[in-house]
Amino acid sequence: MATSLSRKTVLYAAVVGLLASMLVWIQPSVAVMAPSTLADRKPVQAGPVEPGFPMDFVGVLHDAPGAHGHSQEHGHATSQAAVRLRHDGVWGDWLPLQEDGAQAEDRWTSALVPAAGATAYQVRGLPASALDAQAVAINTTDGPLEKVGERPGGAANAWSTTDCVARAGWGADESLREEFELSFHAPQALTVHHTVTANDDQNPAATVRAIYRYHAVDNGWGDIGYQYLIDESGTVYEGRWSGTASTSCEDFGHEDGGERVVTGAHTGGWNSGNVGVALLGDFTGRGRYKSAPKAAAVDGLEGLLADLSVRHGLDPEAEVTYVNPVSFEEKVVQTIGGHQDYNATACPGELLYAQLPEIRTAVAERMAAADSGDPTDPTDPTIPTDPVDPDPTDPPTTDPEPPTTMHVGDLDATTVDIKNQWRADVSVTVLDGDGTPVEGATVSGTWSTTGGAGSCDTAADGTCTVTETTGKKDNALTFVVKSVTAGDLAYVSAANTDPDGDSDGTTITVVRAG
Repeated sequence: MATSLSRKTVLYAAVVGLLASMLVWIQPSVAVMAPSTLADRKPVQAGPVEPGFPMDFVGVLHDAPGAHGHSQEHGHATSQAAVRLRHDGVWGDWLPLQEDGAQAEDRWTSALVPAAGATAYQVRGLPASALDAQAVAINTTDGPLEKVGERPGGAANAWSTTDCVARAGWGADESLREEFELSFHAPQALTVHHTVTANDDQNPAATVRAIYRYHAVDNGWGDIGYQYLIDESGTVYEGRWSGTASTSCEDFGHEDGGERVVTGAHTGGWNSGNVGVALLGDFTGRGRYKSAPKAAAVDGLEGLLADLSVRHGLDPEAEVTYVNPVSFEEKVVQTIGGHQDYNATACPGELLYAQLPEIRTAVAERMAAADSGDPTDPTDPTIPTDPVDPDPTDPPTTDPEPPTTMHVGDLDATTVDIKNQWRADVSVTVLDGDGTPVEGATVSGTWSTTGGAGSCDTAADGTCTVTETTGKKDNALTFVVKSVTAGDLAYVSAANTDPDGDSDGTTITVVRAG
């Protein structure tokens, strides 16, 4: 991404699920720092617009009286609205504006268009009936670092089949959230969405922050619309605020100490008692990517839906009469359905919607295996998921299980000036699930600035260095960790940390000294 600002980023700390048998120590809470969100919103105009910062996303929204948010005139099937982006002085193709499946009544909202650092945009083709059309440019990666909250020290619980990231973990700026009275209801249905953002997303936390800003501020909902979001690796992100800071994945979306779920803003007219789960990406057959969700994303979705179904006594294969507890309107739907079952929308995309029958069956099978007490099944409710806080004076009665996962514990960078060139050195530390350095781990990644690849093997202290040399014309080099391999240990990127806050745990940008 082209950048005109410092790209020193920070830990988007993942709240990582551990094996139940691992011992977890209570640690002080940790301040969460994240880039402040840069946004430029103004009325749509005919000519190019330069927001003054490199854009991560562009969105367009307007009033559409009588359209109920999803009419044929305003739906993405027939809309002529489009946006184009300018990179390095060159305009790209016109990109159709697809509707955001989470939009509200009498309001048309485009999905956020990935802008990849563009410095200007231009909009055309909005319908004549569009009123108060606005365009917003958003950057969630280059703003100055700010404290956005605190995350509890130590490791927190996880959903039984997925890792998870709390609001503090993905960098939610709670000052953007409107303070309003929350409502809670017992879940009757689970509704699947897609966000119509980029597939193969290299920075899902930044995308979640952009959606949060778009929903909370630009759509005027006061907060993100979904209770849960899931990236392509299957990681679950906490969505809508439920009144208290989450210390475990089981808290996400739920009333403090209760079984009711906070009301979201994801399915117009049918939100109360309806849990919204959005997969990051675009799964329309005629969209930009024309691809179905990855297997890991579907696995994470099935795990989350199974946990919610068990917790709330829902039959994932049933047809139910959903009754809105506020309006008392009724609709016959599947317990696990898609947004298009409630509103005239393409959400969650035909390539994901077509998989829902198989997903319902898989969720039921997970629940049956758990009910049978199969100890090999990851959703077995008899396996405790709460972390253990042992008395350090009491020796354990049994040997703890060896760690099965590893992660990047730190990314650091230095620069060296040499004749007519400069060199970037990135030091990588690899730790296992117990925080022990991993020797002999192979770290592989790419220098996204130059397109080169880099790798190194860790020494006994768990560290190794990746080096890239470039010409003076490059002011910064960005290294992105793609994989870490070491024997039987599984790499969990969501567990990556960075204590000194100069990276996001996966990506670090090295700025040339001077």
